[in-house]
Amino acid sequence: MKTDLKAPVAVGLAVGIYFGIALFLCALVASWFWYCKIFVSFMSTFYIWYKANFFGAIVWILRGFIDGFVAWFVITRLTGYFKNNMK
Repeated sequence: MKTDLKAPVAVGLAVGIYFGIALFLCALVASWFWYCKIFVSFMSTFYIWYKANFFGAIVWILRGFIDGFVAWFVITRLTGYFKNNMK
């Protein structure tokens, strides 16, 4: 049984890039302005070292990409598996 990995990889890349950029921008906006500080404070309870500064923004662009990619890759693979095996 051959599996097609194009769709899960594409979805994982799309969500990973989006989530990484979102975490990056929120950290930068929170460091420059008061906006997003509550979100950064909330996310720092889940993500250790997520701070509202430039270093935190740089570190978390990669971490956000990895988390978004892995989560949505798994979700898309499971969706394909259940779609094919629930007949």
